Amino acid sequence: MLKLDEVGRSINSRYLVSLQYAEYRKLWLATLCSQSSAWALIVARAALVLEITNSAAWTGYVTFAAMIPSILVSPFAGFLADRFDRRTVLAFAYVVNLAHNVLLAILVAFMYDSLEGWHILLLAVLNGCARSTQMPSAQALLANTVPKERILNAVSLYQATQHGSRFVGPLLILVVLWSTGHQDWVFFLCAGLYALGLTQVLSINVASRGVVEAGRGIRVIFRNMGAGLGYMYHTPVILSLVLLVVAHCGMVMSFESLFPVLSRDKLGMEGGVGIMGGASYLMVGYGAAALVTALGLAGVQSERTRGRLFLWLGVLSGISPIALALSPNLHLAILSTAAMGLSQGGFMTLSHAMLQSMAPDAVRGRLMGVYSWHIQGFMASFNLINGTLAAFTALTAPLILGVGGVGFIIVMAFSFARVSLRDLYAKGVPADVRAAAQAQAAGDD
Repeated sequence: MLKLDEVGRSINSRYLVSLQYAEYRKLWLATLCSQSSAWALIVARAALVLEITNSAAWTGYVTFAAMIPSILVSPFAGFLADRFDRRTVLAFAYVVNLAHNVLLAILVAFMYDSLEGWHILLLAVLNGCARSTQMPSAQALLANTVPKERILNAVSLYQATQHGSRFVGPLLILVVLWSTGHQDWVFFLCAGLYALGLTQVLSINVASRGVVEAGRGIRVIFRNMGAGLGYMYHTPVILSLVLLVVAHCGMVMSFESLFPVLSRDKLGMEGGVGIMGGASYLMVGYGAAALVTALGLAGVQSERTRGRLFLWLGVLSGISPIALALSPNLHLAILSTAAMGLSQGGFMTLSHAMLQSMAPDAVRGRLMGVYSWHIQGFMASFNLINGTLAAFTALTAPLILGVGGVGFIIVMAFSFARVSLRDLYAKGVPADVRAAAQAQAAGDD
């Protein structure tokens, strides 16, 4: 019994230490609820629009519509997260998304026969605007809920909610489908999860905001918004990291529009419930592995180890979609998506932790907004491209996945040409690099 207690204390002190802080725990639970809702909605909405329109292209259109608002909204949302209390901005985003989910659930339950693709598309834009506001404010608030020495652990656990929600949300879809046999209740599930998340956000007591230039007028606002972009593009190690993550998200993580098509065309799933169930199984495999990986990375304390893992998880991120493309049945497809979750979830967890460790709090909201702007914009664009290619060309969903995987392996090979990335692979983020980033931000201010 003593040994079990010692094991428990060791796990808590190394892997789960940030959850000991009440305000961080509230943010963590809120994010788990909202992200689980978001990923349940991504799967359910794509399956719904595929059933309504019978067009793979529409899965790309709707997924694009949900992600593309990040291009316009994220930089402004980052400014809001530094200008105002981050709790207030976050709560506003949750309220809007809760209202969106309730409206969509009512439409599916009571007006299904009148629904058309453009209805789903317009609601997806509203959902994307709210999520693009939510993400920078939550990421900026995170750093103020734990001591500075716990930030890397806190970021890893936060990423566990991001990636684990790909498991929790779709798993709850399967539970609803198994118990009711109807897809209507899935959308009410999404609304309920957001309501639970909102209650946690409203209970957070930590005040948090950044430092922005004083004054009024559109020029002052744009100068403040540009601070995050300028900091990113004038800090070589951050720019190199973000560009690599952008390529990763575009080439191997833009699969949301392809999973329903893959379920229908290759795995033989039929009907709305069948397609939604097949896509959910694939996402559950992805999310379960991503969750385990993120939790494991929370206990990695060596910067050198983080750097080497970042390299090899990047390579595996390219290999795993090729395995999915070659999978002949659902069981092997789920194993392949688990490999994708392990590698891609781990890669994103480490990249996010590295970025947060180098981000000065004064511009953290704007920097995270610009980061979201880059990755969400490319994921939106590639989801649109992938869905359109699957619908209007001879390219199949498996072939698109495989080509993307090969492309990212090539990108990883070429990444060694950048000194800053070679240093990250070899040493992680050294203390002097973090100190230099902080000093540069202070000088710019």
